[in-house]
Amino acid sequence: MVIPAPSRLENLFQGGYMVLGRRRSLKKAALTILLSAILILALIQPTLSQKPGKDFETAPEIDLSTGSASLKGSLIGEFEDNHYYKLMGLSSGMKIKVSAELMGVGSVSGFTTIALYSEKGARLVGSDQALGRGEKIRRELTYILGWIPENPNPILYLRIGKSRGALNYTVEISVERVDDAGSGRDAGIDPSQAIDAPEAKLGEPAAFTGYLAGEHLGDDHIDCYKLKAVLEPKQILRIIVEPSKTIKLKASLLSADKFPLRNNESKARGMPITLQVKGDWLPGTNTFYLTIDNMDGRGGEGAYTVKVEVLKPINQTTTTTAITTAPGTISEEYLKYILIGVAVALVAIAAIILILRRRRRIRVIETGEEEWWGGGWEEGW
Repeated sequence: MVIPAPSRLENLFQGGYMVLGRRRSLKKAALTILLSAILILALIQPTLSQKPGKDFETAPEIDLSTGSASLKGSLIGEFEDNHYYKLMGLSSGMKIKVSAELMGVGSVSGFTTIALYSEKGARLVGSDQALGRGEKIRRELTYILGWIPENPNPILYLRIGKSRGALNYTVEISVERVDDAGSGRDAGIDPSQAIDAPEAKLGEPAAFTGYLAGEHLGDDHIDCYKLKAVLEPKQILRIIVEPSKTIKLKASLLSADKFPLRNNESKARGMPITLQVKGDWLPGTNTFYLTIDNMDGRGGEGAYTVKVEVLKPINQTTTTTAITTAPGTISEEYLKYILIGVAVALVAIAAIILILRRRRRIRVIETGEEEWWGGGWEEGW
């Protein structure tokens, strides 16, 4: 029997220890992954299998601060007509998109509804449709949240309902930021709710973007910005609003004390708007307000870009042009005087002719009277 040398025994023990250590590390890593998966499932599962409410008061909360959520359920009971969900984690300047897949089940056709409601229970946007037995349909809802000072974090309710039949549904809810001027929220509707825009100065224009909702697709139809521009007297402030191809806009520029300075509107969807004003500005930073609207949504939904720039005053110089005449021709100046002289002469001649005709008429009449009276006396005597 050969006994390994101490150094070899030592190496064997070290190798075995390393193998055991690796196995333990692998087990630990696997356990960590498993716990993480369980935690993720625990977070997701309540949303996926969240027990729906029967009305606004019993609606479960669905947190959309993470950006999305999934729902799944069935309306198959005879007296089970509505499922309600309470959408949380919202703020102004968000577009909520609801994509639903509805499938008719059971023996009869049904009639279904999917709709979003305000915190006070008013229907905001929705879709009502017939659903045949075994039929599968898809519906999408979108809604854009405008700025409400007294309610910066609004709550919406999602309702899935039926009046007859039965259905299974799956719903995907997502949110998209459409805030104004990179502020993280929607711009308000007037100067008291305006958000600050970047400052503009000569040679350094300012630019920012905004977004407005379409008719019946949100409550964001007016945006108001507080503009700051570094100006000198006689300089020009120019504002260009570029709408996307899907939208038609109106724009108004107000002074710091809310006095209207300029207003204009797009001639058609996608057509730019220019507002330009020149004044005896106080040297330094001047404040203005810019309001942009899409006529209560009738102008369409979409994004727009605003460019604010300061321009140098336009130099107004008068130029004198020397007029020369060719030899042997009459200059325009002399021709003008000749025409005036001819006109005066014609007027004078006409006046003289009228006077002479009047005198001749008087003489003829006087002569005729003398002849008539004289002849009469001769015949009478």
